[in-house]
Amino acid sequence: MTKFVHITLLLLNLALISMNCLVFAQDTETSLNKQPSSPSDNQPLYSSQIFTPEERALIDSNRIFKVCNVIQQASNDASIGIVSLIANKSGLQFEATPLLSWAKSLEGLKTGRCDILPWATKTEARSKLMNFTRPYVRIKRVVVAKKQEPYIRDLDEVSDKIFAMLKSNYAVTQVRKTHPNVQFVYVDTVQDEIDYILQDKAYGTIVSLYSAANLFNNEQVRELKVVGVLPPIYDDIASLATRREDSALHNILEKSLIATNPRLIEEFMTEGAVVSYDPDVDYQKYWGVAVSVIFVVLILVWWNRYLKTLNAKLTDSQRKLELLSVTDPLTNVYNRLKMDEAFTQEIEKSKRYHSPLSVIMLDVDHFKNINDEYGHVVGDGVLKKIAQTIQSNLRTNDFLGRWGGEEFLIICPSTDIDKAQLVAKKLRSTLANTEFSPLGKVTASFGVAGWENGESQESIISRADSALYRAKDSGRNKVCI
Repeated sequence: MTKFVHITLLLLNLALISMNCLVFAQDTETSLNKQPSSPSDNQPLYSSQIFTPEERALIDSNRIFKVCNVIQQASNDASIGIVSLIANKSGLQFEATPLLSWAKSLEGLKTGRCDILPWATKTEARSKLMNFTRPYVRIKRVVVAKKQEPYIRDLDEVSDKIFAMLKSNYAVTQVRKTHPNVQFVYVDTVQDEIDYILQDKAYGTIVSLYSAANLFNNEQVRELKVVGVLPPIYDDIASLATRREDSALHNILEKSLIATNPRLIEEFMTEGAVVSYDPDVDYQKYWGVAVSVIFVVLILVWWNRYLKTLNAKLTDSQRKLELLSVTDPLTNVYNRLKMDEAFTQEIEKSKRYHSPLSVIMLDVDHFKNINDEYGHVVGDGVLKKIAQTIQSNLRTNDFLGRWGGEEFLIICPSTDIDKAQLVAKKLRSTLANTEFSPLGKVTASFGVAGWENGESQESIISRADSALYRAKDSGRNKVCI
């Protein structure tokens, strides 16, 4: 029973996965640069006169073109299958090579072991050696790891992990551009990826959803799961690649792709992401288990909603407690604990993305005199109004917190010291022109510092504090950097 439940859930999951494969739409007439319209699905392309004499000569040569049979796809026949689908009416003849790793497939195209490489991503370096058709499919990339690993929203959460990746996988280049700290270990086959994860040699792997079907076509899949979906910039955009000198072959494939109904490619991708464990499955029992699973899911959905109803009364209290834990109770801006946490995160972001970061420290001038002359109630009111005034003049991604007593700290992400100085001058002027009843005018002194690569949080705070005291020593109501 457990095995049938596992199969049911697996197939439901893969059905959802395959539905995410986005097939590129193509416009036949404009793409052929005013060539005659493409033939119908039942009419061979060869008879449509869209090929040049050179291209027709290549077709008439009866040459058998070898398709690089890339091993990492969801089926052993997927590579020649997609080429045959696209070029089935061109008149060309194809045969698949033995199964090859992705790295050996790339090498095979270069050395002449094969003539057509499917599932190829166009890059600047590869374009010097290969021709690429327009993309025929765009597939989401996902992170696969052990099932006990938590789901992730972004690669930032696993930037210190090791990923097992197929050699020459372009996803590595894409990830390194945005997350240079991610580490990779290179393997030859999908089975190697699975073994590295199960043996704790790697946290996980990054694959396209279509390739994920191959990962899950393995008894060990019960130990793995998809833990995250990557943003569109990491999508696997696949084309048919040929050698640069095979321009006639490239043109035939390009024209064939333009004439191919995108719906056929979409159906092929959906069918390719199908997995079976046991060819002797008792389907009557299988569907019985499937119905049972659906019934259990419905019960769980109802129970979940019931629990949400019971917990609704606690939601407001929990939010208030969370807010109180990071908020200064007097001024309602962030407290020092939250500012320390935010500062650490922003420094890490600046290190990773090489972006500027600045801080502004300000101290209310003669605040002790305000407390002594007007009392602490008036002094507290001054701090509240200063916090409100500053907050209303900052960007949404800036952080404002009470650093201690009458001192406030502002963290300005993606801001160099010159821009931060302008911000401080604006705040100084705004405060100086604000009425504080019953005092009249209240001013503040400002110190500004820009983060330097490799600098600690304590160091930049110390420099901002020194600048602040120079502002006070030089007459107050000033900005120093």
